[in-house]
Amino acid sequence: MAGETLEPTQTDEPTIPWHRLPVSKETLIGYASVLPVLILYFIIAIGPVAYAVNASFHEVFLLNPQWEWAGLQNYYEVFELETFWGSLWRGIIYMVGSTLIQLGVGLWLALALNKIARGQKFLTAVVFTAYLIPTIILAFVAGYMFTPNIGLGVLQSLGSDFGLWAGNTAPMTFSQTWAMPLLILVGTWKFGVFITIFALAQLRAIPDRFYEAAQICGANRLQMFRDITLPRIQGVILVAVLLRSIFMFNKFDIIWVLTQGGPGSATTTLPILAYETAFTGGNYGLANALAVVMFLFLGIGAVAYFILFNPSEEVETST
Repeated sequence: MAGETLEPTQTDEPTIPWHRLPVSKETLIGYASVLPVLILYFIIAIGPVAYAVNASFHEVFLLNPQWEWAGLQNYYEVFELETFWGSLWRGIIYMVGSTLIQLGVGLWLALALNKIARGQKFLTAVVFTAYLIPTIILAFVAGYMFTPNIGLGVLQSLGSDFGLWAGNTAPMTFSQTWAMPLLILVGTWKFGVFITIFALAQLRAIPDRFYEAAQICGANRLQMFRDITLPRIQGVILVAVLLRSIFMFNKFDIIWVLTQGGPGSATTTLPILAYETAFTGGNYGLANALAVVMFLFLGIGAVAYFILFNPSEEVETST
């Protein structure tokens, strides 16, 4: 009926008594927003680590689905393995050698690109292309370049001309002297641009007025690099070096494709040893113990690195 006043309808939906809860509504919403991230982090990171730790305390053979409790026996076997300490040492050599050369090459490329006035973005994209190429493809190309008697074996021919190896020898797979240095070279070729991108982004953030003021004061290029450039990029360089060190120590694919840990054991690092232990030796529990030892080694190394250099503080103060 027209003009009739309608009574407000009351809903029976329950309301949450926020005022009676021991925590505020904002606190609960904050925890709820973080909870999916924590669950995802547990599934991706914590879960596999916990699984590997559990497997390392068991005797697990690939053809036997039954896990038998072994306690610390796998860890005793790890440290008694003749190949363990050699693999650890070769992994450190590969990590330190690759990271140091990547640091030098990457920083040099960043400084050179930062000085280019025209075509800087195009050249940066060209340099970054090496990082976008899948590792498996780059490994095959590098393998061909060090293989004799084929059209792409240009680096093999260059080395034989300088007397580094014989003309019919593939140094990557047959020379215990050259296998590791060449692997470090290939790793630098692929991953050096990672440090370039980090450093270049920071270099572009340095105001030009700093260098103009230094020029007015009569500073030369070396002094400007020491007093202006280096302090401003030191933080990101420290972070990049930490990340590259961890990645290179864990690197498996490029080593396995190019040398499979050979010749002999010249390029067998801990990831290669763990893979062979699991899928060639069939001892999954011992392989997981190796993986846990690697994890602890990197964890202790990362903590020591943070204590010595504190890269996060350097980043905060240099930005």
